Amino acid sequence: MEYFRQRYHEYLNETGPVEVAGFTWESADVFKTMAAGEHGDYEATFAAYVQDQIQAAKERAAEFLQETQCLERFRALTARKRNGHVLPFVGAGMSIASGYRPWGAFLLSLLADFPQVRAEVEASLARGDYEEAAQVAHDALGPGVFAEEIANQLGRHRLNASGPVCLLPRLFEGEVLTTNFDYVLTHVYNGAQRPFTSEFCGIRLREARQRIGNDPHCLLRLHGEADAQEGRVLTRVEYDAAYNGGVTLTNIFGALIGTRSLLFMGAGLQSDRTYAVLRDIRAANGDAAVRHYAFLPCPPNNQRAARRAFLAEAEIHPIYYPPEDHDQCIEDLLITLTEGGLDD
Repeated sequence: MEYFRQRYHEYLNETGPVEVAGFTWESADVFKTMAAGEHGDYEATFAAYVQDQIQAAKERAAEFLQETQCLERFRALTARKRNGHVLPFVGAGMSIASGYRPWGAFLLSLLADFPQVRAEVEASLARGDYEEAAQVAHDALGPGVFAEEIANQLGRHRLNASGPVCLLPRLFEGEVLTTNFDYVLTHVYNGAQRPFTSEFCGIRLREARQRIGNDPHCLLRLHGEADAQEGRVLTRVEYDAAYNGGVTLTNIFGALIGTRSLLFMGAGLQSDRTYAVLRDIRAANGDAAVRHYAFLPCPPNNQRAARRAFLAEAEIHPIYYPPEDHDQCIEDLLITLTEGGLDD
């Protein structure tokens, strides 16, 4: 698995550089050169290292899933993934390892020249009203400056893509849903030689319902993209404009999901539009609603019941991991899914 290549080189380099006659080489480079010929097999040793990493990931996942009492739920998710009935939903948390800010911190970072509205934006964020927070920032900056700041910080020119998000191309080869404006997923799938055949943004998602049937390897950008204002859905006004007139997020979601389960990764899942849509779909379908899953940091014990009840209204079922090690736990879960599940 190429995901581990750089990590393997770092492991080899732990022994320090090789020095001969005043020349210095990294240990990984020396080993790769020497083991490529009759003296050994670099790829075989790398493959053995990868298998050790996979086994360790499975063991860690089994341990914390048992501790959080989510083991059987993860097995149910694995079975649905094995049968092709899981649709990934990628949130902003999956881009943090690539150097991007969490969404609230990102909005606040736009206000360097407008400190007079910072308190108002912070108050909206504290209430979980991200649409209003974005609207306040937009109105203070003006549409041109607001768009330029988004493009600067989240635009296609930013090529870095790191962390567990790089595991997704091997795991999900069909549609991918995201609320992110950045291009991390685009870069990750391009780097894996599995580029998306189409990207549908914002209100253009209505076209996706007809077009992805014969060509499903698409990125569905529910809120648009950083480099284009058209189709962007971020502020309260933009949300209202995008989902009025009979083209609602509910019917778009209903058509795209079908009988598949969503798997949320890096998504906060608070009282936002996505949650409201799934809650409406759950209410309309009753006990026949499709179950969805989410990788989420485990809340304190005294908050688990309320969190579970809240998510259940949208037919979302949490798979909890220890909150102190987000990237490692998400990596362990994705590797275990890629390898077909836990060792029973």
